[in-house]
Amino acid sequence: MNTHLKSILAKKLANKEKLNGFTLVELMVVIVIVGILSAVALPQLNAAQDRAKDSVARQEAIQAAKECSIFILAGGDEPDGAQFDTVAVASGCGSVKSTSESSDATTYTVTLTDGVPGLPVENAV
Repeated sequence: MNTHLKSILAKKLANKEKLNGFTLVELMVVIVIVGILSAVALPQLNAAQDRAKDSVARQEAIQAAKECSIFILAGGDEPDGAQFDTVAVASGCGSVKSTSESSDATTYTVTLTDGVPGLPVENAV
């Protein structure tokens, strides 16, 4: 390669400045994509949290009903549901009510018949 061509290429490369960073359009596209993704994902996350809170209330109602069943069948101290966060036990352990901490505050009621707990019944408030 001749020296004249080398010197021209060297000058071109020396004059070229490399620009670092993103353009405004690229940043706006990223912001729009993140906004769309969060708008889709956030309601799903809230719904999953509500389902989990409902499940906790349902399971606590079942556990408290089992404790009442043991009280009715074997005697001992009547459970009051104090060890559970969401449970209210009726006097005499006739029924157990548990209210979810979800956004719709679902209530689960378990009724005991002859000391045997039934299935939890859901009552949306």
